Amino acid sequence: MAQLGARLNGIQKVVGSNPISSIFSILEQTLGVSRYISVLKKKHKSNLTLMCCSIAALLIAGVSLFLVDGEGLHSQLSQYNDIESLKKQITVLGMLPFKQDIPIHYMSKTRLQEYLAVRFDADYPDKLSEKEGEFIWLMGFVERKIDVRRVRKQILLNNVGAWYNSKTKELLALYEYRDIDFIHAMVLTHELRHSILDQHFDLSALAGGHSDFDDRKLGVLAAIKGDTTFLMVQYSDMNADILLSSPDGDALFSYAPIIKPSLLYRKPIVLKYQLLMPYVEGLRFVNAVFKKKKWKGVNEILHDPPESTEQILHPDKYFKREKPVKVTIRYKPEGHELFHSGVIGEYYLKVLLKPKNSLFLRDYANGWGGDTFHIYKKPKNKQDASNSYFLAWESIWDRDKKVNYCSHFHTDFKRFIERRFNVNFKKGKVKGVNFIAGQSQSGEGYFFLVRLGYKVFYARSNNRKQMNTFIYGGHYD
Repeated sequence: MAQLGARLNGIQKVVGSNPISSIFSILEQTLGVSRYISVLKKKHKSNLTLMCCSIAALLIAGVSLFLVDGEGLHSQLSQYNDIESLKKQITVLGMLPFKQDIPIHYMSKTRLQEYLAVRFDADYPDKLSEKEGEFIWLMGFVERKIDVRRVRKQILLNNVGAWYNSKTKELLALYEYRDIDFIHAMVLTHELRHSILDQHFDLSALAGGHSDFDDRKLGVLAAIKGDTTFLMVQYSDMNADILLSSPDGDALFSYAPIIKPSLLYRKPIVLKYQLLMPYVEGLRFVNAVFKKKKWKGVNEILHDPPESTEQILHPDKYFKREKPVKVTIRYKPEGHELFHSGVIGEYYLKVLLKPKNSLFLRDYANGWGGDTFHIYKKPKNKQDASNSYFLAWESIWDRDKKVNYCSHFHTDFKRFIERRFNVNFKKGKVKGVNFIAGQSQSGEGYFFLVRLGYKVFYARSNNRKQMNTFIYGGHYD
């Protein structure tokens, strides 16, 4: 109990004597939204107390805070005295056994960081990082190009505690995790369940070869991380409904202790949401499956995983197996080569259209049916050093008698482009098709946007001649 007392004293130093005040302090540091805090304090004080006591166990990567009464924590500590007991409890609770034992290797923080750095470099090559960086810049997720690889690596190495390696089939943890207290049990529970899922479903193959910023991969990751987080919540006797009952689900992002708040605040928003979405929205999704089909249903998810984030955000669409529409872009600019392609999806579109001064994500992409993007680049040569690029994105939207989802999105997306890229759109018409096109007043290229029925087509290029060829050729039908 002496060690337990020391840990609780450490927690109190972090949050102080008033956990509610600490929550708002972290909110301010993390998102820089001090002007919203006075409103939130008055409006949402009642259930933020519950958030204080449970949200820190929601995400395991770098768990740094957990508030619970001493008696409850003492009761939980009696449940696990060693790692083998913890393994047994996880298999009983989740109703899925280990196929083989998982070795756990303990090491110092420095050694674990070095190991993770090596694995990161091997699993995230420069070429993939370059593609992802180009994509989030061209679509407007970030205002200027960033070194995605460097930023993501920094997040990982500052978020170290325990990690399951799906390639070597071993679990790595800090030395301090040999002393299994409540917080360490939460982290280990998450990673051990991860290893069980890997033994049954081969998670690397399940995630596919898509980019981390591709809707198809994010949907699968949310199913995986939602499962492991849900088991962790169940193991700790917390109520997932309470955990997810904030006035706006995105408030969970604000306090998620996945990395230091000040470090999180400095990162591009798309990286923050990409990192946290699988845990928060994944938990919400798995909780919905559990309510309908209990553990049997949860354990069947990865036999038929979600095909989109739309199915994660709207579980009913997963139950109905509403598949995303396959979209094909036929146009290819002359003299250019395909550099990168993928699917943006409902969730990333919500992130894309989130205003800077807005605290929460909104339903900007409701009614998403499917999409695809292509990024073309002109090969560099001595005769032409223009670095010409061409982005084409096409999306399909659901047909509904009451709501015109396509029209709503088109309006919001047009406003986003005008503001983000300082574009002054002008109306045009080619081959009977009305469209808008314009040039960025801040030198960020040429832009084109058209809505055709339930389809939106968008293009961006730094080559005016190429853009005109595209427009007057009518290649967007």
